[in-house]
Amino acid sequence: MKNAIVFASALFASAIVLNAQQTVTLSTFNGERYVTLEAKTLKGAPYAAETVNDSTQTIADGNRIVQHTTGRVYRDGEGRVRREEDHASGSPSISIVDPVAGVSYSLDTTNHVAWKTSTLVGTVIMQNALRKRAEEVQTQQMELQLKVEAGGAGAGAGGYILRSEGGGASNAQHTEETLAPRQLEGVLVEGHRSTTTIGAGAIGNELPITIVSEEWTSPDLGVLVMTGHKDPRSGDSSYRLLNIVRGEPDASLFQVPADYTIKETGVRRLEPTRQER
Repeated sequence: MKNAIVFASALFASAIVLNAQQTVTLSTFNGERYVTLEAKTLKGAPYAAETVNDSTQTIADGNRIVQHTTGRVYRDGEGRVRREEDHASGSPSISIVDPVAGVSYSLDTTNHVAWKTSTLVGTVIMQNALRKRAEEVQTQQMELQLKVEAGGAGAGAGGYILRSEGGGASNAQHTEETLAPRQLEGVLVEGHRSTTTIGAGAIGNELPITIVSEEWTSPDLGVLVMTGHKDPRSGDSSYRLLNIVRGEPDASLFQVPADYTIKETGVRRLEPTRQER
């Protein structure tokens, strides 16, 4: 579920990644400092859970590329969030976002350093990242509309047409459906499924291609509990929350350990966007 977005800072070039929970990880050019941010603060819904990300891609010779990552996420009643991501070699990546104090930390567990950033800066980064993503989606929609207009209702191999609300013949059909609520990991979740079928010949494909995405969200917790994406061109990927525990996590999880040195990341201001100038 991750989309890379290039973002230019007044201090350095950085990379922003949006994941299933709409967090942002920003790293400096030398890869030594990190800022993890949450898209929004949610109070009154504390929980703890394990996280699992899986992806499988089968290449032409039958070989498979399989990736599996695990971690943990904690949120207290005030909206503080701690995230941990395990690594095959070395210690896990750990971040703490504290909207109460207005700061976020990325813990360097090897050198016992906590890199600190103001969440005010983080808010600007997040807004720019989400706006950038929205612009990308809008561009894709405009390109698709041009193909629709060029291809016409009876387009051949060059056309790429989504089905309208009224249906009709097309080279690609897209459907959205709301799924019946269910229980996952002890919480009630609401589901949504998106299915796109690219007709044979639309992009040089000999047979139809079907792409399916699902999202299951907990209204009470305000988080994604499970996602799945199946695309024959790129493989399958999924994100899951496991062993969800409702209740207040240990307060120490949201504090920088006493033996850590706190240092500023140096991220203080950003290049103004076109709208801000």
